Amino acid sequence: MKTGNDKNVVFGIGGMTCVNCQNRIEKKLKNTAGIREVLVSYVNGTASVTCNESVISRREIIRVIEALGYRVLEEGGRKPLPAAARAAGALIVVFALYALLRRSGVAGFAAVPLAQAGMGYGMLFVIGLVTSLHCAAMCGGINLSQCLPGAAGERPARAAALVPAVLYNSGRVVSYTVVGIIVGAAGSVLTVSGRFQGILQLAAGVFMVIMGINMLGIFPALRRFSLHMPKIFTRKNDGQNRGGGRPLVVGLLNGLMPCGPLQAMQLYALSTGSPIAGGVSMFLFSMGTVPFMFGIGALSSLLTNAPALTAKAAKAGAVLVAVLGLTMFSNGWSLAGFHFNFADSITAIFAPDGPAVSRRNAAAAAAGSLPVIENGVQTVNSALSGGRYPAITVQRGIPVKWIINAPQGSINGCNNRMIIREYGIEHRFTPGENVIEFNPEKAGRFPYSCWMGMIRSSITVVAEGAAADAAGAGPGPVPAGVLIPTDRIALAEVAGNFQAVKINLRDDGIDPAVIVVQKGIQVEWTINNDSLDPGNSGLVFPAYYSRFNMEQGDNVIRFIPAGDFDFSTADNVFYGFVKTVDDLGSVDIEEIRTEVSGHETMVYPEAYFEDTASAAGGCCGAVS
Repeated sequence: MKTGNDKNVVFGIGGMTCVNCQNRIEKKLKNTAGIREVLVSYVNGTASVTCNESVISRREIIRVIEALGYRVLEEGGRKPLPAAARAAGALIVVFALYALLRRSGVAGFAAVPLAQAGMGYGMLFVIGLVTSLHCAAMCGGINLSQCLPGAAGERPARAAALVPAVLYNSGRVVSYTVVGIIVGAAGSVLTVSGRFQGILQLAAGVFMVIMGINMLGIFPALRRFSLHMPKIFTRKNDGQNRGGGRPLVVGLLNGLMPCGPLQAMQLYALSTGSPIAGGVSMFLFSMGTVPFMFGIGALSSLLTNAPALTAKAAKAGAVLVAVLGLTMFSNGWSLAGFHFNFADSITAIFAPDGPAVSRRNAAAAAAGSLPVIENGVQTVNSALSGGRYPAITVQRGIPVKWIINAPQGSINGCNNRMIIREYGIEHRFTPGENVIEFNPEKAGRFPYSCWMGMIRSSITVVAEGAAADAAGAGPGPVPAGVLIPTDRIALAEVAGNFQAVKINLRDDGIDPAVIVVQKGIQVEWTINNDSLDPGNSGLVFPAYYSRFNMEQGDNVIRFIPAGDFDFSTADNVFYGFVKTVDDLGSVDIEEIRTEVSGHETMVYPEAYFEDTASAAGGCCGAVS
């Protein structure tokens, strides 16, 4: 019952990292004398309190909240947005750490052993132990998100602090075992298409990134997308553990995530032909993954009892959750078949190679493994390694016979199945020679990956003769056979004594690929390089014997046009055309399209060109 001394006060609360923080504050305030009604909102970062001012003051309410380890930011409504510099700094740290992990190879850890028919139960447990390293790379962020302490205050006993880790890993073990029983009984493996698996990983990655950002508290608007258990299931447990039943549910779902070693174990369970044997094998495998995963979660949980470290550990853990979320997102992105290389783009920005290394990588990517043409078939020989797929270069229009030798021990839980979406190929490796055949009908660079999306590479398709020239063997220019796109044409705009035009260089080509300029007037040609593909690291201009290295962002080339000329990316995959006219006011677009469509593109040897430092401020023809 309200009295005349009752008053409603709204506080802004800082430091809430999940819905459970909301529940903790709400429960504590409801059990405080003088407080009649409480509504705490994690999404809005507020606490609305109706209290009897004759019993408890606002200052005393603030002390109750701050005793739980949270901050009272303001009265009167919404929590202020964090400083832009703080948010930007946190995001830079997340992306930079992700890029460094990818550059070092840690984020793509994939070399785990395969379970094979005939193995004893003890060996299955050992495989689980080794696989737990892979589990940490794939799902460690989810693990941390369930076990990391939130705010300080009301710290549970040491045993109670371990409950989230116990629940999370129990969920994983139960899920793995149930799948083993189903697979053993049904005699079929529970699998879904690679694209659907990619979509699952994309969704999981987005969820983890949002979770990490919410734990950092830098974008309050994202809090409405947090995953949490309904209040009816968590109220009884708020005082027992920080996640209520959520870690158990997340563990159950986590056990269904697409995973190379897990699929291998499903195959093993299938081979047993028995629900009991299948369940036992999956149980032992899952138990092998528990010690390392439990150790990570338990260590983060026990930090609750070290208040001096709790805040810093929570922030570091939040960053790691976001980083591993980016890893899972990039794996899903690749597996779903998107051509834009998300992972390499982030890596190149935040952990770039030096200029010399970049040029060397570009040359290697352009050359790849070169084919030998015989009897109308181009044969490429490659070798499979534990954590890397080969990049190859082939010629357009000639059937390919790709022989990949898989030495004993080179096949593992992630590289065992390769997916090339461009050609509809899904190949499962066996020891010895593996033959993959396809017919490349169009030029371009086509990514492919393992079925997990963790190991990636590409197939570069060039015109006839271009593959040999990429290796430096071409004695002179040869026809490229690449048509220049004419669907979009950019007209320069004249302003005073110069004219300006802009195009874009992307992973999937040059857009627009045709520009029209007026003769005799200086051109300021801006090329926005939005590509991080090594093959697009430069442009070549045969008419001027010049090669320009492209920097990220806008590159400006200034020249005085005297005639028409074509240009291409350094690896001769994409081509463009510069058309020079007498008057931009009387341009026949259809006539230009017809002319450019019939233009023969060529591949020129390396010795034909002279390098420049970069296109920015560079030259092409007459320079002013």
